[in-house]
Amino acid sequence: MSSMNRRDVLKLAGAAGVAATGPWWRVGKSHAQRPKKLVYWHLPNFTPLADQIQKEQVYEFAKQAGLKESEVEYAVVANEQAAAKLAASIEAGNPPDVIRLYESNVQFYGSQGHLLDVTELVAKMRREPKGIFESSMTAVVYKGRALGVPLAVNPWPVHARLDLLEQAKVEYPKTWDEFIETSKKIQSPPRLYAFGMCLGLVEDTTDNVMNLLWCYGGKMVEADNRTVVMNSAANVAGVKVIEAMFKTHKIIPQGAIGWDNSGNNKAYQSKQAAFVMNPSSIYAYLDSNDKDLQKVTGLFPVPAGPKGTVNQIDTWSYGAFKKNPYPDIARGLIEYFMQPANYDKIIQSTGGRWVPVYKRLFDSPFWREKPEFKHFVNMAETGVPVSYAGAPTPAAGEVLNTHVIPKMIQRVLVDNWEPAKALEECDKRIVEIYSRYNKA
Repeated sequence: MSSMNRRDVLKLAGAAGVAATGPWWRVGKSHAQRPKKLVYWHLPNFTPLADQIQKEQVYEFAKQAGLKESEVEYAVVANEQAAAKLAASIEAGNPPDVIRLYESNVQFYGSQGHLLDVTELVAKMRREPKGIFESSMTAVVYKGRALGVPLAVNPWPVHARLDLLEQAKVEYPKTWDEFIETSKKIQSPPRLYAFGMCLGLVEDTTDNVMNLLWCYGGKMVEADNRTVVMNSAANVAGVKVIEAMFKTHKIIPQGAIGWDNSGNNKAYQSKQAAFVMNPSSIYAYLDSNDKDLQKVTGLFPVPAGPKGTVNQIDTWSYGAFKKNPYPDIARGLIEYFMQPANYDKIIQSTGGRWVPVYKRLFDSPFWREKPEFKHFVNMAETGVPVSYAGAPTPAAGEVLNTHVIPKMIQRVLVDNWEPAKALEECDKRIVEIYSRYNKA
């Protein structure tokens, strides 16, 4: 490293891009020795084209950084296995240098001291024309420092079968009460159920359940990130609605209890569900695999409850782990990914799976000319994380990762507990988690 400080070097790297000679991330002889100088774990992007482009970018960057191909480890890790594999690698002291992290997992690992500080890189992104969606910052900032780089802000629209609505001569429902009545008109079980709500012991269940509870005035924690309010009348009201959907109206398939995170995707893609709440990975899948179904798929905000419509967003981010003798290379790879020209290639190749974090990328025809995406900008700007009314925090990350809320809803749907009793148990567990982190 020359006598310039790191801020100056970053400015030069950003201005010159990867074409510059001697970028700050190039490997020098002074680096510590390790056979692999870059270890990147790739979680599939849901489209083969996006996966291929990302792999190419890893090796393009490596070449610019002066690495041999033999010094790069590019490992594909299934999304369902990523959490367990990452936890094991941290325990063993050999985590990847760079990996994509979901929502509050940046806070979760950052609070334990595992992640590199990437504040300067994020600041550079915010200085891009029009900046980034600031809603993404809550997921990556811990104690005033960015420990992750926001990759995408993902709204969770309702994917809806427009052809079935048209056949039944009904509009997309504006409220959850209308949703139930509409569902009865368009479903034909057991072949087709109306609502593919995820109810398994997985993260998507937390997302789906909380999104509905918000519309009834419920929430998990207050904005102070300390006061847990899961045991509330508003949450009881929302859980009762889910219970009625499942047990009384029977618009949710019984098998949803055993779904993993891909269960609702598969149900919609196989035409076994008419409505699902999910990021646009489903829409992106259809773009490559079922154009006919894509043509009759609408993307809508969630219906309103007594407290209106509250839309969810989640933030995926890149994290770089400290247990790494080449931290500048790890940061450099993320910066290369996030250069707008490189980044936009990945975003558009996902067919809508990733919603860009850079606001100006929404000006492209890809987003502006498709009516399905007309709600996305507003949802990205106003949506809330699953930890609402609190921010994504280490405590929220543990609630998500240990499936506290899915266990609550299964108490009601499987064990036949009263919603109030299930929420009381859930509240106690979340209080214990938040209390432990707030004492630290």
